[in-house]
Amino acid sequence: LLVVNLVCMAVQVGVSVAPFFCFQNHLSELYCSGEYNGSSWCDKDFRISYGYIQSKYWGVGLFKYWQLKQLPNFLLAAPLFLVVGVVMVTWCRSAISSSNKAVFSRNILLDLSSIINFQLAGYIHLVLLTLLGLVAMHVQVVTRFLVANCPFLFVYCVQLMIELPRYCSVTLQCTAQ
Repeated sequence: LLVVNLVCMAVQVGVSVAPFFCFQNHLSELYCSGEYNGSSWCDKDFRISYGYIQSKYWGVGLFKYWQLKQLPNFLLAAPLFLVVGVVMVTWCRSAISSSNKAVFSRNILLDLSSIINFQLAGYIHLVLLTLLGLVAMHVQVVTRFLVANCPFLFVYCVQLMIELPRYCSVTLQCTAQ
């Protein structure tokens, strides 16, 4: 049964990645033969076009975007990076303070270790994508990238909005005129 599952999984992976490698092979045949053969990308044994295009034409690479002229873009993205930092610190504190305790929710006893493990995967995902965005992406793209791929940002913001009235004593008074 294990062998059958492994073979099935290997076939599924092969079907998933085959179009990518076929396309890379097509690009290699198209641009690395004849008159186009002047590219450094064509000299590599394992040709993946995306990294070459990103590096050569868009200036993307490890710390390539960290330039003084990009400081305004980093300042525009700073609030999102701050929220990610606050999210991580808040989650770490709550995970440490409530480790190995049970949580009661509507008279149902929940196993906190399974909740923490599920959340841990999401928060590790958030941190890794944030670090990837900081060191190897254009900062203009990082904000869209994180917001589109990290639901825990929204979970934290909603949780903050729910808990905010408990911490603030400011009330809004509306009067009709």
